[in-house]
Order: sequence, then structure tokens, then C-alpha cells
Amino acid sequence: MTDNIIVSIKGLEKFFNSDRGVVRAVQKIDLDVVENDFVVLLGPSGCGKTTTLRCVAGLERPNGGSVEIAGAMVDSADSGQFIPPEKRDIGMVFQSYAVWPHLNVYENVALPLTDGSRRVPKDQVSDRVMESLRLVQLEGLDSRPVTDLSGGQQQRVALARAIVTKPQVLLMDEPLSNLDARLREEMRIELKKIATTAGVTTLYVTHDQGEALSLGDQICVMNEGKILQMGPPEKVYSNPPNLFVAQFVGEMNFIKGAVSGVDTVKSPIGERRYEFDKPYSVGENVTLAIRPQHIEVKSLSDNPGENPKGVILTKTYLGDSVLFEVQLSEITIVVKASGDTLIAEGQDVEIILPNQNWHIFN
Repeated sequence: MTDNIIVSIKGLEKFFNSDRGVVRAVQKIDLDVVENDFVVLLGPSGCGKTTTLRCVAGLERPNGGSVEIAGAMVDSADSGQFIPPEKRDIGMVFQSYAVWPHLNVYENVALPLTDGSRRVPKDQVSDRVMESLRLVQLEGLDSRPVTDLSGGQQQRVALARAIVTKPQVLLMDEPLSNLDARLREEMRIELKKIATTAGVTTLYVTHDQGEALSLGDQICVMNEGKILQMGPPEKVYSNPPNLFVAQFVGEMNFIKGAVSGVDTVKSPIGERRYEFDKPYSVGENVTLAIRPQHIEVKSLSDNPGENPKGVILTKTYLGDSVLFEVQLSEITIVVKASGDTLIAEGQDVEIILPNQNWHIFN
């Protein structure tokens, strides 16, 4: 095993019995998390991301496969070897703030250092607690009753408590979902800073694609218990390998068509040449996909070219950008343009389609 791999998941499988029969929550996945990386498990509800995290934490026992943390086997379905959660070198932050309401901020953060298996000498507790509070920007609030804090501050307390033991791995399950939209935006930036400053390897679960793209060094897109793609956010966004990832990560226009010749597809936007990434047969049904920001919309001129023509159905102003719904002859597409674009609803337009930036899926 490579020295800088902190979490190694091999052939992980987990199923549950339910009224509907056997639910295969995780289906033999492999995943390595490198030291100091921030890895995001992204997918819809029920895709297996939280179950995977809980197996790493030791809160669920897998039916197959193994989990290693920092080179130590913590769970193996084959050998039966199992290290309980409290003895794993991990910190955990959950969707609920999970703070002790009868303790103040200092006492909440100090708890892992004064009780349980991660205790340290008493003369080290104060320095470790204050260091964690500085990291999460709660210095000066150590004596405050935790119930007097805002939701965002309580989640920072939970984060400080998770990193105060200096764990090898920080596990976070939808930690921002209970915060309001503005606070979520602020905490995204702070979470990445805190994880980097603390030097902790992070495995993070979310269904929020914006959260994943802004936080992750690596994004692992999951569906139906399987990993569909893993890579840097730029790669996941720019090069989705299949229709599900294209639909789930970012906005995308989808246009159904059929292969009509070599590198040619006939669709409601005409018969056009595309760069195929694999061979297709003539007559094969495909789906063309392109992101709204890669399409240009312009007022219909007196001498229109060969570009598709349409009319603006709706215009949604977002400040720095505008989203147009454009009705073409057979389909409706979405175009994202600059916020100062003067085109109005009901206006006749033509759309400029690039030769690049297209994706083709069967």
C-alpha cells in the first residue's frame, strides 16, 4: 500500500434487508483517499454515499470488502477483523450539530480529550482546545453557553471537537445542510481552509453539486451503490463519462438525435458534425449535450445565417448572468449569457452553437 494513501476501501459491499427485499446500498466499490486530500462523495439520496462513510467510521459493518485507515486494517468482512469507531483515528461531523447543550463551548470541544479513549494529559487540554477554536474562528467564545450560539457557530463547535484530537481522517456527512443559503456559502470557504490548515485528510458527503465542486480536491460521483466517476472537479464537470453524471453535475441541455454518417448526428438543431469519442453506428440513437454557457444567443438580424432560429420564452435575471429559455422549432434549450444582455422575452433570436464543448451519449 502506498504510504500517502490514508483511507483505502477495497471491494466494499453493504446490503440491507427491507420490505422490498435486499437493498444493495454499496456494490463492491474501490476508493483510495490520499493524504491531505479533500474528497467529496456526491450523489442523490440513496446512492450509497452515507453508507460508505459510515463503513469508514465503523458505524456500519460491510458485508464484503475491507477498510484501511493509515495502513491499519479497521474492518475486513473476510477476516472478521473490526476496530470500533472510538478506536479509529477519525473525527466526525454530522448533519445535526451534535453539541452537548449543558456544556459551554470549551467543555464541548474538550470532551474527547478528557473522556474516552483519546484522552491526553490535563496540561495539554487547554492549548489543544484553544488551538481548535482559533482554527474555526470561535476564539473568545470558549466560556459561552453553546445554546447561545447560532446554528453556524454550533456547527463550528462540532468541527472544532472533531479536529481537536488531531485525527488522521475527518469524516463529514452533509454538515451544511441545516444552515441557511448565505451561511452555507460562507462555511464552504471556511471548511476548506480549516481542513487545509489542520492538515487533515477529509472524506465529505453531500448531494449538493455546488458544494462538491467548490470543496473537493477529488469528487466521487455515486449512484445506485456504484462509483461512476472520480476526479478533480474540473474533470468531472467538463468530461462526464455518461448521461447520469452529465445530468447530475451542473446544468446541461440534452438533445436527442440519431447518427446519420461519419461523425454526423441529425437532430432538431439540424445535421451537424461532432467530435465522437467512440465509434457509433449509422442509425444509432444518441443524446447530444451542451452546457448553457457554451451557447450564444443574439438578436435575429435582417440577414440571418444558417444558425437555428427561435424565440425567447423566459428571461431570468441572476445579477452577473441571465438564463434564457429559447423555443426552437421542436425543442426548448437554456442559454446562459452575461447579466447586461439586453435581449427581452418574446424576442426573435438565433443561437450560435460551437463546434467544441459537445458531449455525446448513447
